[in-house]
Amino acid sequence: MTLCLFVVSCSPAEQESVNYNALEKHVVLPDEIAEAQTESNVVNEAHPMSAAQWLGDYASVRILREQAGLYVEEENYFQAAQLYEKAANLGESFPSSSSRTLLLSAAEHYVKASEKALALNALQEAAEKGARWSDYVEFSAKYSALRDEEAFQSIISKLENNRNIFEKRYQDPEKTPLVFSDVKRFWKAYDLALNEESDEKKAAIFRHFYLAEGSPGLIDYHWIKTGTAEELVKRIDEIPGFYDGIRDRTLTAEGYGVDIRAGFRRFKAIYPEAYFPPVTFVIGRLNSGGTAGEEGMLIGLDVWSWTEGVPLDGISKGFQKVLQSFSLESLPWVVVHEQVHAMQSYSGEPSLLLSVLQEGSADFLAKLALPEQSNPPYYEWGLQHETRIWARFVEEMDGNDLSNWIGNNSSNISADWHADVGYFLGARIAEAYYKQAEDKEQAVRDLLYVKNPHDILVASGYAEKFH
Repeated sequence: MTLCLFVVSCSPAEQESVNYNALEKHVVLPDEIAEAQTESNVVNEAHPMSAAQWLGDYASVRILREQAGLYVEEENYFQAAQLYEKAANLGESFPSSSSRTLLLSAAEHYVKASEKALALNALQEAAEKGARWSDYVEFSAKYSALRDEEAFQSIISKLENNRNIFEKRYQDPEKTPLVFSDVKRFWKAYDLALNEESDEKKAAIFRHFYLAEGSPGLIDYHWIKTGTAEELVKRIDEIPGFYDGIRDRTLTAEGYGVDIRAGFRRFKAIYPEAYFPPVTFVIGRLNSGGTAGEEGMLIGLDVWSWTEGVPLDGISKGFQKVLQSFSLESLPWVVVHEQVHAMQSYSGEPSLLLSVLQEGSADFLAKLALPEQSNPPYYEWGLQHETRIWARFVEEMDGNDLSNWIGNNSSNISADWHADVGYFLGARIAEAYYKQAEDKEQAVRDLLYVKNPHDILVASGYAEKFH
């Protein structure tokens, strides 16, 4: 997932401030939140950005990012950094903050090009635009060459301040915006596209009626997961029976809002420091059940809406099993899982252990908030094979290969293994850590802010049960 279930990487942070002018067309916002909008998010009503203009910029940004990637392959890091920075600036026209993460890429590659001053400028620009990735920037090896620079700590302080403002804004679970209106917008575009023969025209329709009019969260999801309208159209054309079959179910998703807020309330009781960013529900190209982005939590309803009788033709056998294993009834659990991701700050060197703990702790904490929810299929399988799972994990946990553990649901998995068992193992480690802790609130905090996953593993005592 990284639920990011089913795919895999959450952005380093969620967006510091939501574009409320765009949001208020889709949800009714409490007065306290509406008043919290920042000057940078106010749309110039006299000269509004046209959809055609920002969609054109979106296409250009994707091309710039693509070309930057080619320069990285050639180890021309300075040119890559310049293109990432140009793409980030062009992305200012988006009605979301999706492109802001490109400044991270710019800074990273300026460091590789030994251009520290330009790297610091890129990070400073991100901070001034509301970025909140303080732990990621401070502890990632990508920016270690900057840590002794005087300006670096000032940037970290600004990022931390942005994060604190954001967290304070969304303290009340009763006031979290739950944005469902993009779902109806998808089906409007879907119906219009049915009348067209040309894939080019279908893509144009989805851009115009779905994306251009969509919420900031939809744009963020499109940026992170869907990619292009052409890719969306291609997927729909491959599995039209599936999309036709899930339509009615997706339109009932709003009814789960009460249970979602109940989960938020319980998590707040467990962990009073919890905050609850906006949640946007969208339909994509069946490649992400959910992720955390600059605009908050983003949930792909297409992954959760299969029911008996919906055709699965054109979908890989592995992913068919995934779709059949989950249901819309688990939506509250999915949202709380993603809400945990939105709060997590994991830093340090990437590893299988770090990724497993990040996903598994989100599973475990979601279960604490919603104990009545059924366990995912990988959990039941994991309990039956826990010793064997651990033995294999010990051999791989310090590496970076996730292919046997996370996001492998659509792969050809051997008959004696199960998809996404990394979630199970991480949840078991998190559960063991929580149970041994005298201060439960501190234990939750520790599971949300991890710098060294080995410290959590050792303190949990989980490994000792296999000796």
